[in-house]
Amino acid sequence: MDVLIDSHCHLIRTTRSLIAWGTTLHVAVNHLDTVPVSVIAEALAALRASPLTGTEEHHVGAPHRLWDVASQIAARLRSAIPDGEPPSLGVIYILALQLMARADHAALLAAFERVKLPVGAAAHGGEAAG
Repeated sequence: MDVLIDSHCHLIRTTRSLIAWGTTLHVAVNHLDTVPVSVIAEALAALRASPLTGTEEHHVGAPHRLWDVASQIAARLRSAIPDGEPPSLGVIYILALQLMARADHAALLAAFERVKLPVGAAAHGGEAAG
């Protein structure tokens, strides 16, 4: 829970906006999608050695497209670590929040702007498909 609170406060300070908890998770996963897979793999190894994962789930009301981005990150990790245990989406979310808490302001603002793009827009600043 603390990693979500820390990340949420970091994002609010960065954007100077009051935002929903689900938006924080969406921005975190969007930011994680820009992180090199080697860095994500290192964070995954550290997370598996820590007590941050468990059986309790919390729902924060994030948009449906969050699942798509998180699934793509999990697929990248499976390709990079073919012999490793594939991460669950819950683990991807925790990794995203952990790395977001350490992200610089420019990276967070860029991720925040990307999640505000309308559905159908390209992830890297493209225009919405018409």
